[in-house]
Amino acid sequence: MTNLYRALTPAAEAAFSDGVFEADFTSSQERDWLDSGLLELVPRRYRVLSDNYELPKDNTFVATMLVEIEQALVGAGHIERVDDEPSEEDEDEPEDEPVEEAEASATQEES
Repeated sequence: MTNLYRALTPAAEAAFSDGVFEADFTSSQERDWLDSGLLELVPRRYRVLSDNYELPKDNTFVATMLVEIEQALVGAGHIERVDDEPSEEDEDEPEDEPVEEAEASATQEES
């Protein structure tokens, strides 16, 4: 399972990415990178799916979780990520041109 990270030093930015990036580290790799001070976890949004969690079912919350904790909670059906849902900012942006129209436009330009 991937997690979101931010590089904290120029060396870490050169090795990974400038800004926030997603990576698929094992739990021991993640712990090593975090303990080194080169990376930090980036918060993400979750939704509660069960009645057996500290928040009521269907509530959302923002948290940083180690990959092993997140895997356990997601795998057990207690929470799910909600990162893929469009934000209010995304709704204001114009949608991309549909593929069929884009292909037709490209074909017409070539003629």
